[in-house]
Amino acid sequence: MSQFLIKIISQPKLYSCISNPWPWHSLRLSSTLSSSSSSSSRGNSFIVSYLVGTCGFSPERAVYISKRFSFETSDKPDAVISFIKNIGLSQTTTLRVIQSLPQLLVANPKTLQPKIDFFKSKGFSSSDICRIIEGCPSILTRSLQNEIAPSFDCFDAMFQSRHKLIKAATGYSAMLYDFARFTEPNIKLLRDEGVAESHIVRLIQYYPNQLKNSPKKFKEALQEVKEMKFDPLTFQFIVAIHVKTKIGKSTWERKEGIYRKWGWTDADIITAFRRCPWCFASSDNKIEAVMDFLVNRLGYASSSVVKYPLILSMSLKRRIIPRGSIFLVLQSKGLVRKLGLASVFRINEKTFLSAL
Repeated sequence: MSQFLIKIISQPKLYSCISNPWPWHSLRLSSTLSSSSSSSSRGNSFIVSYLVGTCGFSPERAVYISKRFSFETSDKPDAVISFIKNIGLSQTTTLRVIQSLPQLLVANPKTLQPKIDFFKSKGFSSSDICRIIEGCPSILTRSLQNEIAPSFDCFDAMFQSRHKLIKAATGYSAMLYDFARFTEPNIKLLRDEGVAESHIVRLIQYYPNQLKNSPKKFKEALQEVKEMKFDPLTFQFIVAIHVKTKIGKSTWERKEGIYRKWGWTDADIITAFRRCPWCFASSDNKIEAVMDFLVNRLGYASSSVVKYPLILSMSLKRRIIPRGSIFLVLQSKGLVRKLGLASVFRINEKTFLSAL
């Protein structure tokens, strides 16, 4: 019985990269229980010393990590560090990768190399691969056969442009795993609504993390957007889903309250969101500041923002205040008549300056 318990205790747990900071996927950990408490103490002391001295961990963090895996010599962790550096990462970046995913120290470089070879075979440059590892170290812990390769192949068929896919994957390498669990069901939901394939590809390019939402959450956002009468054939449909899933229900309700405070009706809120979903992505303080400047300083009715909600996503300091202040001065001197928000703020800087 005692041997059975030891065997059970020594088995490493498997964690998801999304839900737990210790994703062990496909890594073989050498965890050893010593019959001697003093021997175990010396082993932990060596690991802590290595983590602090070589990897730059704080003593507290090193002690915490040392309880989760072990190594008796520095051979294996040294080999892993050398492997990561040989990919092309600097010493500083290599240690940052190790610090974000310390279980890599007990990985076998021979199991990591095929993933690097795969990326190279698909056209990723050395700098691309470095960006992938730096941006998402856990990609090294994912199964090549079951996750990375199938995900890449599916996206490759969709993009029909290896260059665009490499750019997207380099910017958000987490898109290359959990495809069947999250990405594939969410893509199916969009296809079932008649969303154009080109718009789905743009979603992956610009908002790839949206496909990591649970299918349940993604479907709820999609249904809400449909109820607001967004057209699935337009990219605005995609943007609305993105904003909806990004801010969540409580944030949405809080922003509704802010707009109501400025006199907007429920119909106004829906109208503004349909015209520019980004008006709900701005921070509470930004919304308040823009509305205050437009209504109380420039004298616009709050309903004018409903007609041109894009202004809420513009820079307050770089565009709204400077441009609004100039028009305020010109108006006070009778040099210009009062113009609509779009006429004042939509035109580019060159056109604006030439019109003065």
